Amino acid sequence: VSIGDSIIHTGDTDTSLRFPSANTITLNTGNLERARVDSSGRLLVGHTATVDTSTYNSNLQVVGTDAHGSSAIFGRFSNDASASSLHLTKSRNGTTGSHTVVQDNDGIGNIFWWASDGSDYEEVARIGAEIDGTPGSGDTPGALTFHTTADGAASATERVRITSTGNIGIGTAD
Repeated sequence: VSIGDSIIHTGDTDTSLRFPSANTITLNTGNLERARVDSSGRLLVGHTATVDTSTYNSNLQVVGTDAHGSSAIFGRFSNDASASSLHLTKSRNGTTGSHTVVQDNDGIGNIFWWASDGSDYEEVARIGAEIDGTPGSGDTPGALTFHTTADGAASATERVRITSTGNIGIGTAD
């Protein structure tokens, strides 16, 4: 079945599913675009073009001009002590959903902070998790690393490390 460039909700003409260009879908409410899946498969919420940090052009981008539009909530509502979670995972297998053991020094996940320098985005800080030893079945030793960018520098440098043994290094590789 072929349709025009939009599907409009009967009785609510302010709500629509649009196809504004090749391989692009938008969701609109109140006659405003609220979300877009672009031709590269990225889900853009709050904007129509990607935010490219020169290093990362993520498949999920939430952008806004206030706290509401530029944040995401992960909520848990249960009558117990459990919390909400954000899970970052890593496998050495090249097939999605498949398992191959990670190796010593493999990065597992990072949280980045970027800021505009007037022309593009530069890394300000990062927290990372990596494998810190030889992993095996039921055994994945990990370390946390904390990085900041010095005044005049173009990228973040590791400043603090918490090793798999619980040792903490501040400003030293030891």
